[in-house]
Amino acid sequence: MLREAVEWLATSSLSFARRSGHLSEFVAIAARRRRHRVAWAPHEERSKAAVLRAADRAETSGIAVILGAGHLNDVPLRALSERFATIRLVDVAFAPATRRVARTLGNVTCVRHDVTESLPDLAEITAPSFLRDDADVRFVASVNLLSQLAVVATRQMDDVRADAVGRALIEAHLAWLRRLPCPAALVFDRSIEILGPSGTVISRLDPLKGAELPEPDETWIWDIAPRGEIDVDHSVRHIVAAIDDLTCA
Repeated sequence: MLREAVEWLATSSLSFARRSGHLSEFVAIAARRRRHRVAWAPHEERSKAAVLRAADRAETSGIAVILGAGHLNDVPLRALSERFATIRLVDVAFAPATRRVARTLGNVTCVRHDVTESLPDLAEITAPSFLRDDADVRFVASVNLLSQLAVVATRQMDDVRADAVGRALIEAHLAWLRRLPCPAALVFDRSIEILGPSGTVISRLDPLKGAELPEPDETWIWDIAPRGEIDVDHSVRHIVAAIDDLTCA
């Protein structure tokens, strides 16, 4: 807990993130990864490979933008920095380690921005305008972000309202990606499975709240909460999917 408290203080974030709980969740994700580094490693490597494969579709002379890059564990930053002239990392918060790596590489900047452009009050949810008119952007990737857009923002809502708001945020994000004037890659949670003591699936949840997506180019399993993280009998895994370019899918 002491380490998490220090990280909360040391992490650069948008001002509302400290009040809303987004920064606390950001720090908690890092703590969960430390507990399950081995279990998470295959997912992180598949995410990186998917982003690099998608990046092959893009021109390399301009800017690449990576959304949800605050921790960098699932982003192949060094490889991307060699392919593109400039890299912009976008998130509501950035770990100190991420900022250090960005400074070291030289052509990487950390941009604190709410990609929904609807937080914290959610008074209106529409497709954001961020990047829509930036002709220098050659590639955008939304990495393990889609299902997280509403997690913190809807915690105090009843289930019906939370699902409606969550779906609206997800659909607005997808609509925005589809309208970008460059390849737009998407790595996202497609399904959540809860496993019982025998290792069989006893329940499935829809992290997309009913939002529809085209068939992915690739899927894999992320053992996000091995047995013991939630309780001694159950574990949770995500079915993760990758779409190389949502603008033409």
